[in-house]
Amino acid sequence: MGPIVPILRLAYLFLNIYDTYKVLKTPPPSARNGGQPSQRAMTQRKRDMKGIMTIWIVWCCITTYEKAVDPLVIYFPFYDEIKSIFLLFFIFTRARGAEPVYLHVIRHLVKPHAQTFDTLLETIHLFGDFLVVLISWPIQAIYAWRRTRPGGWVWRPSDLVPTPSCL
Repeated sequence: MGPIVPILRLAYLFLNIYDTYKVLKTPPPSARNGGQPSQRAMTQRKRDMKGIMTIWIVWCCITTYEKAVDPLVIYFPFYDEIKSIFLLFFIFTRARGAEPVYLHVIRHLVKPHAQTFDTLLETIHLFGDFLVVLISWPIQAIYAWRRTRPGGWVWRPSDLVPTPSCL
């Protein structure tokens, strides 16, 4: 049962990527609607996008579960076979199979903690912005200093020779 689960995971991932590509393409223009996509096509696209988002959320939860719990439960009998059946279920049913898992399992686990997650992610976002500014400041200073040197960014062999001021 060794290579089957990784092959199924890869198939699930590539199908998700392909479906996402198809959904993100704009619908063809309609002759009746002045060159704009029809309302029916836009509604269908919105429905498909919701399904793709559900599939990706379930995929992320499956991946997180595998990283956290697999080392503990891998020795249970028929664990790989059961996981293969679940992956086949998600591959064949696509959004119709992922939506009940999202609605009845994942949403009920995440919904009570949504405010905490939002606050945590906002804090991480602010800290990340501060970190980018903090890291970019010395880089900008070096870049400005280097541009003011005679010759700019051109490397010269004389750069390797110590000058009297360095000695």
